[in-house]
This record gives sequence, C-alpha cells and structure tokens, in this order.
Amino acid sequence: MLRLACAVLAAAAVLTACSSGVDTTRSVSARTTVATAATGGDSGPVDPAFAEAKLRAVDPCGLLDTKLLGNVGTPGGKPSGDPFRGCQATVTVNGQQLSVTVTLGDAVPEWDRDAIPLDGMRVLEARQNTSCTDKAVTQSSPTRAIVVRTEAKGGGEPCATGRQVLSGVIARIRTAPPQIQAGSSVVAGTDPCTLIDKATVTSIVGPQPRLDSESLYDCAWRQNGITLEVYAKIGLDPAVPGFDTPPTPVDLGGVSAYRSDTSTAYPSCTVQWADRPLSQQRGEIVTVYVANGQKIAGFDTCGQAVAAGKIVAAKLPKS
Repeated sequence: MLRLACAVLAAAAVLTACSSGVDTTRSVSARTTVATAATGGDSGPVDPAFAEAKLRAVDPCGLLDTKLLGNVGTPGGKPSGDPFRGCQATVTVNGQQLSVTVTLGDAVPEWDRDAIPLDGMRVLEARQNTSCTDKAVTQSSPTRAIVVRTEAKGGGEPCATGRQVLSGVIARIRTAPPQIQAGSSVVAGTDPCTLIDKATVTSIVGPQPRLDSESLYDCAWRQNGITLEVYAKIGLDPAVPGFDTPPTPVDLGGVSAYRSDTSTAYPSCTVQWADRPLSQQRGEIVTVYVANGQKIAGFDTCGQAVAAGKIVAAKLPKS
C-alpha cells in the first residue's frame, strides 16, 4: 500500500501520487462518452445500493459465482479472495481463459474523466496490453467505485469481458448482494474512519486534517507532514521479522501487537496485530501507522501509534 512512499511525500503529495490503483492509460474506442460536472462535498452514492456501508457488507467472492460467470463464459474453479483485496476468478470465453478480479469501494482519483455509460452508471475504462480495468463510479465525494480488472494473457478481449462481468456485478449488488458470513471477519463491515475519535486525531495530527481513503478499509488523516492511518488487510503474522529490525511486542490493553520503527530515515512507526487466529502465519491484520514526514522535533511516532492502536483495539470486537 506504499505506506513508506506516502510518508516521504506526506508534506507535498496527495494520495493519488501514492496509490497503486491509478490507471495511466485509457482504452480508445468510438463509443459515446459521458461527461460529468464537478461537484464538491459529500455527494453520496449514485444509488442507495452502493452506499459505503452496504458495500462493506458484500462478499466479493459471492458476486463471482457460477451463475454470474456462466452468463459470460465457462467458470473455471472456485473464486478466491477476501473483503479487503477483492476476489479473483477465471472464466473461459470463446476458448480463451481470462482472469477477473472485483474490488468494492476503491478510491477513484480520476473519477471526473469522460466515461462510458453502463447500466446507468459512469464507467472509466483503461486498456493496457492484455489487461483492462473498468471502474463504475458509485460516488464522487469521497470517490468510490466498483472495479473489475480483467487479464487475457492467452488472447481474447479483456475489456468486453470486463464490462460484461461488471454489468452482472452491478445488477447483483442492486438486487440481491451476497453478504459476508457472520463471524468470518472482525473488521469487515466496519468503517475504519470511525475507529479513532476526533479528539485523538486532533491531538496526533492537528485540528484540521485532510481525510484520505484508498479503499473501504483504509482511513488516513494528514496535516503539516503528520499522518495517522488505520487499515485492515489479509497479511503475514506481524510477529515475524521482515527485512528491517525485528518488531517489538507491545500491549494494547490486553491485545498483543507488534510495532516497527523506521525513525532512522523518514520517521514513522507501524503497530500491527492479528484480530483473528492465524492460519499458516497469515490472517486478518489491523494496522495503525503514524508518520512524521517533516521530521518535526520531539514528535514520538511510536508513542502516538501505540496510543492510537489502543483506541482502535478497544473499539473492535474480540474474536
């Protein structure tokens, strides 16, 4: 998620510069495009079915079932994924196997580009070699989209297949969205921006922070080079050492967590913990990240990260 890059650029860069989900090319076609007027503030979803809270409750792998993919081609096995990174499946169309990935609620920095119409929605389409990305904009402020990425390494037309899958996903969410199974996740369904209170954000970041969010499960507050971020993902056991200094165990009020300090370069600190039992050293990981991009003297990144981590851990239910 490019946390370190964002820390380096925190004083001057916006989130779009640090996001790995921004497409740099667009498909070229003769199809009619739909322009949009600029809007400000919280515009809300284009359809109540696409509200952020409702999208968080949807199981992305449930969307790519045999019925939906069967309308596109021949499904190829069980989809795999999770609410945080989305879900991937394969489908064979005209003898060519393609992979499709659906994610829900991604940020769309380029939301105001000209778009193609699909099922009453604005879709931003980007073609790059054998892959195609289709983003159906669900709201403009904050920007959100239902995203289908299609890969056709063996041949075939990824954009045509991607639009067909996206159309099916849109229809399913509008009518009978599959829900995340109760008890399968601690964080799924939770807005990370609600996990830290305003007073704590103000004490760490400042009184007027800019709110950034890459996805439904990421929330960051930034002001004057200071960043406070909370996010969840499926990842490795945070107790396992990586390439840097081994993580230090910390207690978040009864929750065992691990902090990693990178203060030797651009000061930052990451506090992570598994909120569910791990399987083969992988599982659902909650992360609290604090960065001091301006190297402000006396700012304790790890002290602040641990303090914020205690608040987050206390608000999440225990598995």
